[in-house]
Amino acid sequence: MDTRLKLQYFVTLQTLLEQRRQARFLLENPPEELASHQARFAERRRLLEAKKEELARVKAEQVALQQEVDSLHKEREHFRKQKSMVTNMRQLQAVVSELDHVEAELKTREEKLLALWQQLEALEKDVASLSQESDEERQAREQLEAAFAVQKQKAEQDLARIEARLRETQKLMGNASWEEFKKLWNSRKPTAVVPMDGDSCSACHAQLRPHLVQVVKSAAELAYCDSCRRLLYDPETVQPLVFEP
Repeated sequence: MDTRLKLQYFVTLQTLLEQRRQARFLLENPPEELASHQARFAERRRLLEAKKEELARVKAEQVALQQEVDSLHKEREHFRKQKSMVTNMRQLQAVVSELDHVEAELKTREEKLLALWQQLEALEKDVASLSQESDEERQAREQLEAAFAVQKQKAEQDLARIEARLRETQKLMGNASWEEFKKLWNSRKPTAVVPMDGDSCSACHAQLRPHLVQVVKSAAELAYCDSCRRLLYDPETVQPLVFEP
């Protein structure tokens, strides 16, 4: 195989591999607007889960506090009955002291219980709001998802076509040249074969020696950039293979 033809195969493979990379990217990555929408949705779900956890915690606290309040109510009734049954001042003072203590504890807990009820009401509203999707949000999401589905379908078709062309190119160039390209590719991927840009390497932008520029233009032998060691070609004289549609 002459050098120019080998170089053409190498350029073709580089082009196809770049096309494959782009197709895979489109297949796996939604458009920016959809990605932004998905990020907002994920943040919303995170907030919703956090609110649900907080709601569960407050509910548990409210249940425990309600039990304390109920117990204090019973204790207050107990001391009220005792107060009506005392027979001397000493007993009365002791019962009144206990009753005042219970009343103070009950007032503190009932105030806290009221605050918890208000917190629960606010949390339940937050959870309801975060759980619902407006018609505008749903329509926007569905349109973006439909557009991404079209993008993925096209990317899948492109990827299948590219893979077929890669196999065809490999078959045409033979195993020896294929292995030579693989070695080069593995050492410099994802860009192993690059066009010359005037008298510079288009990959690293290093200026090329005049003699190297002439070698690249002649395609008489494979020529590599002295700086980045990528394979160079002249895009005016070497083009990738043209495949049948």
